[in-house]
Amino acid sequence: MLASVEKALEYDKIKILLKKYTASQLGTARVDALTPSYDIDKVRYLQALCSEAKFFHQLHGGIPLAGLRDIRELLTHVAKVGSILNAEELLDVRKVAKIPGDIHRTFEKRAREEFPNLFAIVDALPAFPELVEAIGYCINSEGILLDRASPKLRSIRRKLSRLRENIHQKLEATLRSPEGRNAIQEPVITSRNNRYVIPIKQEARASFQGVVQAQSTSGATFFVEPLGIVQMNNALHEATEDEHREIQRILLTLTDQVRDYLNELELSLDLLAEFDFLNAKARCSLALNAVEPKLNTRGNVKLIEARHPLLEFHLENEGSSDPDAETDLNLPKQVVPTNVHIGKTFNTLIITGPNTGGKTVVLKTVGLLVLMAQSGLHIPAEHGSKIAIFDHVFADIGDDQGIEQSLSTFSSHITKIAEMLKTVEISDQSLVLLDEIGAGTDPSEGTALGMALLDWLGERRVNTIVTTHYGALKAYAHTQQTMENASMEFDWTTLRPTYRLQVGIPGSSNAIKIAAQLGIPSEILDEAQTHIGNNTVAVEDLLVELQEKQDKLDADQDHLQDKIRDADAARQKHTKLAETLETERQTLKQQAEHEAREIVAGARRTVENLVADIRKKQASKDSIRNAFSKIETAKKSLRQEPPKKQFDPPKVEVNVGDKVRVKKLNRFGEVIAIKSNGKAPLQVIVGNMQMQAAYDDIDSVHPKQKSAHLSTSVLDIQHSKANSINSELNLHGMFVKEALDVTVKYLDDAVLAGLPSVRILHGKGTGALRSAVHEELRENPLVSTYQFATFDQGGEGVTVVTFKE
Repeated sequence: MLASVEKALEYDKIKILLKKYTASQLGTARVDALTPSYDIDKVRYLQALCSEAKFFHQLHGGIPLAGLRDIRELLTHVAKVGSILNAEELLDVRKVAKIPGDIHRTFEKRAREEFPNLFAIVDALPAFPELVEAIGYCINSEGILLDRASPKLRSIRRKLSRLRENIHQKLEATLRSPEGRNAIQEPVITSRNNRYVIPIKQEARASFQGVVQAQSTSGATFFVEPLGIVQMNNALHEATEDEHREIQRILLTLTDQVRDYLNELELSLDLLAEFDFLNAKARCSLALNAVEPKLNTRGNVKLIEARHPLLEFHLENEGSSDPDAETDLNLPKQVVPTNVHIGKTFNTLIITGPNTGGKTVVLKTVGLLVLMAQSGLHIPAEHGSKIAIFDHVFADIGDDQGIEQSLSTFSSHITKIAEMLKTVEISDQSLVLLDEIGAGTDPSEGTALGMALLDWLGERRVNTIVTTHYGALKAYAHTQQTMENASMEFDWTTLRPTYRLQVGIPGSSNAIKIAAQLGIPSEILDEAQTHIGNNTVAVEDLLVELQEKQDKLDADQDHLQDKIRDADAARQKHTKLAETLETERQTLKQQAEHEAREIVAGARRTVENLVADIRKKQASKDSIRNAFSKIETAKKSLRQEPPKKQFDPPKVEVNVGDKVRVKKLNRFGEVIAIKSNGKAPLQVIVGNMQMQAAYDDIDSVHPKQKSAHLSTSVLDIQHSKANSINSELNLHGMFVKEALDVTVKYLDDAVLAGLPSVRILHGKGTGALRSAVHEELRENPLVSTYQFATFDQGGEGVTVVTFKE
């Protein structure tokens, strides 16, 4: 990629942003080496890897890399036989060598099928438990060799401890002696030249026996080693040398162990650098609310609700850096998403519209998101966005002139375009982004050159997006099948841009109308109109009218979508009701058929018995009369008589003090007495009213032990909420303030309804609604925890809330 293109599309700034999320210089180096790939299989792998790392970060907080640092220089030093690492350097090696074990333990608890690409890297990551154990056994966290590092070191240090103790005892005795009290400058024990000494006054130097090791700057104090400890100091010095030699031997042994793992450590560093890079990509994706795009090699680019990542960060930082600073009221307070497509029905898109309306931002957004996607980074857009793999991306954006004449600007643009044409000629798939095509020279010549350039690119099916103010280019695009007009929407009421791209609608500068609303005298405007001609004005008016109609169509479409959603919800409700009624009908039918079969079978048995009886008694009058009597009895049994009321034993256990719901009143009351028999053995007080009730008259029993703290009115509310509150709240399409009001009330109702947890559907979008909801959940006293739903249940577009018990 050309350096000028990288700078024009601010790809270099994306790298700077990505570096903020790395944990070490290893990850930073990976970011520095980041470039777009032109192999679709490689890009798909990189995108899948980024998605897995992002999902892993959401579920488990990221890949553990605590203590990661760049130890490549240390390993280069270790490669030399006989080299020795000091204790601090060995600790750095240990910290890095410990990380693979942490990663392996983390992934042992996870499902391999959820993170297949991450597991492939983990499987190749060497672990170093023996090396970590060896260094940790010998060196503590402060870089000091421990006594247990070797038996010899322990023995030497014990000897040193005894020698120091004996020397201190000897010197303390000297300080307390009459000779010492008269000679010492102050009663302290210090050291000079690695030998213990005491400070002696200058005038007492001649009378005090010892070796002078040093003298103070003023000359008033001599630091003298008494003769009685000279041999002891010598022994201490020899033991110290023994300790140093033993420490060096231990460090050499540990360094040799590091050398044994040199190749594995170098491989591990490369893989850990990759993990650091993946963590950074995942965190950046979460910060940008980015998604994995769909890839293709057909030149089809479709960005849904795309946002320029740097613009989003710029607006956030601008609002937080200096709240008192003056801000431009015309600038948007949040990033306005862009919907743009190219490469399917047309290959050339010409964007027009007023200055500062966002045309250049659209160019940069398309180019930067293409480069990000081909670099394996997620893009800040909605799911379903498509990115084509281009083997060349060219961008000529911005004005290189300072105070130079227009020829300098024109020459700069043409020079870049000429170089681009050479590359495009031999390229299979290219994306060309040109800002203000044909600018910097005579408008008529610039327009003609622009038309010819667009024709040349169109013949080679190069995906091209350009911005312009030239009206002739808009008209020209309207006559070409492979070209499409687009414009940046402008609010003519407020005279401010909305920063929304409208594909299919050419834009208008409308300078005269803007000037009129800003107070330019009418006679000047009338004169201006005569200069530009009525036809041009008519076209501009037509464009404005077309935009107003488009706005109305958009509003009608939104309203229609709302109606469709309401109708769909009603349809689902009635479908469910119909299914329930059909199920009940089938059940009743089956019961009726079963009863009919029982009745027919019983009647048949009765008739058969009667016939047999008549035959047996040879049809006597008594037997016939008896037969008719039995038939009448059977007929009576078929008549439906109202069932006699029976008092079944209570289906639920009810005790005095329990709170129950009285069905016919649909209110809760408290049981104050229970009779042993009778039709209505329960005496219940509901509000100020006492009543008698049967067991069948009540339900929803709340035992006294569990409901003593709840009043019956609270239970009434809970019962009402439980029947009306859904376990899922949908905030799609709401503004932030409206959504927060709905959320607060819903949380209160859900707790009253006794729901243990709920789901809030806020979508992904720009992340503003999600962030506002999370801020409310963080401060809400009813909420215990909240987290994103699992990937198959909505992922970061849904938050699952658990209430406090």
